[in-house]
Order: sequence, then C-alpha cells, then structure tokens
Amino acid sequence: MYFADAKRYAVALLAVSIMLIFIQPSYTETTHVLIILMDNDVNIAPSVEKDSETIQKSLAILQKEQICDLEMTVMLASDGKIRSSDLFQWLGDVYPFEQDTLMIYYSGHGFIDEQNRHYLIFDENDIVPRTKIIEELEKVGCRLRMLITDSCRNLVELPPPITAMARSLGEKSDREYFRNLFMQHAGLLDLTAASEGEFAWGSSSKGGYFTASLFSSFKGDGSSFRTWADVIEDAKNGTRRLFGETVFSDANIRRLESKNIKGQNPKAYSMPNPIIENIEDEKIPLPAPFPTIHSDKDGEMVLIPAGTFMMGINASEIRQLTDWAKEYDLTAQSSWFQDETPQHEVYLDDYYIDRYEVTNEMYAKFMKDTGHKSPKFWDDPKYNDPKQPVVGITWEDAKAYCDWAGKRLPTEAEWEKAARDGLIGKKFPWGDTASHDYANYAGTVGSDVWAGPAPVGKFAPNGYGLFDMAGNVFEWCADWYDKKYYETSPKMNPKGPDNGKTHVVRGGAFGYTVNFLRVSDRFGSYFSTMGYPYVGFRCAK
Repeated sequence: MYFADAKRYAVALLAVSIMLIFIQPSYTETTHVLIILMDNDVNIAPSVEKDSETIQKSLAILQKEQICDLEMTVMLASDGKIRSSDLFQWLGDVYPFEQDTLMIYYSGHGFIDEQNRHYLIFDENDIVPRTKIIEELEKVGCRLRMLITDSCRNLVELPPPITAMARSLGEKSDREYFRNLFMQHAGLLDLTAASEGEFAWGSSSKGGYFTASLFSSFKGDGSSFRTWADVIEDAKNGTRRLFGETVFSDANIRRLESKNIKGQNPKAYSMPNPIIENIEDEKIPLPAPFPTIHSDKDGEMVLIPAGTFMMGINASEIRQLTDWAKEYDLTAQSSWFQDETPQHEVYLDDYYIDRYEVTNEMYAKFMKDTGHKSPKFWDDPKYNDPKQPVVGITWEDAKAYCDWAGKRLPTEAEWEKAARDGLIGKKFPWGDTASHDYANYAGTVGSDVWAGPAPVGKFAPNGYGLFDMAGNVFEWCADWYDKKYYETSPKMNPKGPDNGKTHVVRGGAFGYTVNFLRVSDRFGSYFSTMGYPYVGFRCAK
C-alpha cells in the first residue's frame, strides 16, 4: 500500500517537473520612468506644468499601444520638498530586467560652471552634478537608460498668432516609432535642453521649448526605422524654431546680448545605438516633361495652361479634416480650415511659374547686380548652401528679386492651381497619403534626411513638373491675407484683398507638420516686413 502511494506521488512529481520545464513564466518588457517637476518656483511653474502634461501624454502611448508595460513615478515639488536623495532612492528601489528601459526626466533649474560641469538644483543647499546621476545610471543593468533634463529655465511668452491658433510641432502617433525608440535601442541617452553658456526657454502654452520639441519628435508616419539621432536632430530644430519665433522682453534681450547668446541648442552627451538597421524605401517615379521657358537670370519656368479649377474646400469637409489632423497634432480644431471655405471655381489665364524655389545661388546674382542687402541667416551655415532655397527674405525682398528677374510673385490662386497639378479634391500635390518620401517636413524619415531646408529638387516633382510645392520652405504669395476673402473672391484671375496686415505664405516647411503641406492650406501669420528661416519664394510671370 505504501509502495503504491509512493509510486503515485513519484508520478505526480514527475508530471509537475515536466510542466515546469515547458511552461515558461510570462514576462513583459517595462519602461520605468521618474519625472521630477520643480513646479514650486512661480517663475517657471506654468512651463513645468505644461511639460508634465506633454510627457505623460506621450509616454502613455507605450502602454496604450501595448508596446511595453509602463511604470511611472511623478514627483512634484508643489506636493512637498524634493531632495536629490529622492532620485537616488528611486534608483535604488527600481529593479529593471535586462531588456527593460529606465528614464529619468528633470524639469527645473540648473547651471553650468566654468569647467562646463552641469548641475541640477533641488534647492540652494542641494545641488547635484549631472555626472553623479549618470554614474548611478550606468550601474543599472538594463538595456536602455536615459537622463533628460530641461533645466536653466526661463519663462517667456510666444507672440500671439494672427490666425485662430498656433499649430504645434509633431507627427502622427505611430506604434512603430515608439517601438523603435524604446524597444530597439541599447545604451545610454544623456540629453539636456541647452548647450554651454545658453539658457533654456519655455512658455506657459508650450512648456519648455526643448521638452515640447523632443516629445513631439517621438511621433511620425512610421515609414522608416527611427533612431534617437533622428529624434534629437528634430528636437534641436524644433527648439531653435521656437526660440527664433519668440518676441523677447527688453530685459531678456539685454541678458542675451550681455552673454552673446543667439539661440538655444540642445546637447546630447551620449546616445544609444539602434539594434536593427534602417529599411530601404522605394522611390517615386518622375512625371513626363511639361512646356518650359528659360530665364537668362535665374532658370527654368513651367507653363500652367489657362482654365478653371476648384479652389479651397467645402465646409462639409471640415469635420473630417479636423479628425484627420488630430492624428498628427492633438491641438487641431475646425477653425484651422475655415479660411479655406467656401470652395469656389476660379479661372486663370495661362502663366509661367518657376520650376524650383529661388536658391541662395540665384539670390546672390541678384544682390551682386543690384547691391540689395543680404537677407537674415545669409551667413548661417544651416541655411546658406548655394542649392538651398534662400530664406530670411521679407516679402519686399522677394518682390524686389522678382522685379529684377522680370517676373512677379504668384497670386495665391496661381500658387494653388500649380500645386494641385490637375488633381481634384486631393490633400497634397501627389494625392492623399502623407509621406516623407514626397516632401521635407517635420522629422527626418525615409527620403527626408534634412532637419533644415533641403537643396531644391531632392524630391519628385508634381504633375506639372514643379519641385517642392509641398514642404521644404513656405513660399510668399502676392496676396494680402484675409481669412474671409473666399466669400467675395472674383472668379476671374483673383488677386487677393486690397490691403491687410500680413501676406499669404503657402506650402508648409521643414519643422512644420504635414497639416501645412495641404494644397488648400492658407497661412497668414508671418509679417511681410520680417524674414523667417522657414519662408522662401518662387516667381511667376
């Protein structure tokens, strides 16, 4: 009897052992995040609070899209004093597995000393070298570790836009992008908001310029593997754009001038490496040639035949467009599209328009012949390649160039007809699908490897054989901007309102979302007497 029981127990034990061998424990990779927000300083609190919203909304995608588990700890100085020891205690208490990710984010004050050593300030008696945190991070045995700081903070306000609401940076939330960044990289990311000798800036509407630009750069159209190098380049570009668009107070101007500070340039001390290689993107076929003429002064023009086209959009499309736009920018609202209504038929006589945007090389000839002053950013290496479109030019500068070349700026109607190239009811010059393989806009993905203006002609032309009608840089039009102009616009050769505060720019630009690339999009926030790094032009006649 005892032998029989023992035999049964032995068989049962053997069965359990076999089950333990073949049934492996379930494990899901986890991203562990510590967010430290020094929101107890009233001078920067509005910006820091916006940072909190930006980060948590962005990282929630990891769990929402089932990319990995997310364990997030948020420390608010307004809830009680935060000490540096709290950070190190959290590091001691977290136990990541080998394939996990660990991120520490700090938003608050900091400084860099004479030896370029970076410090984070918890209070006047609690100042921690960045290197000490890195040393502790390097002891953690997980695949990916990050320290991201938006410190040395100064709060300013961006100027109010002329249109209903400013549109933000960012791309369509894409599961593959987050998987690329959080699951397919290994190593250490050490990233901060500004370089040595600079300030980090922010506003109550955007939060920290660096934080807003960085976390919006996690998103994209998913057409290619995304690296942290891509994200950091986009974050730098976005931060510089926000700095460039800021109207500083006299006091802040004096601070910047006293230290000879001309921008805000995020800095990466180290970057993780991708685990897999990029995917090669397929190319786009070129269209057949179109009738052209050649200008002795500045190149080739394409004939746009006389005829009618439908300009703008129907009011019934606004709801669908708003939903579509929210996939790329969560702040999208119906007011963005109202100035594109009502859709109306327009007749244009035939005209010529430049095949390419006016380049620095072309503009240099104009300056040499006329003695015209050089535009803003002319000596900036980011913008002065001979084959890049000239930027920093005012509307008056663009008009003066056209006069010299025996041409003129295109009307808004001429620009839209040329961009549409005969396609009816499509969002873009190539159709309805947003893709970095067709244009240079926010992000460096696929064929779009430029964080700034690309040399002209690097993307396939549209059906009329025109290059860069979407993306690269906005283009000045002849018309004044009036959001209600379409309600009274004439059918025959419309030339825009008689007066206004700003002139229209069209086409979108690097650093701006795909929303701006739509052929019907109207943008009227740029002042005609100012030069911007995102605005160029082409001529018509």
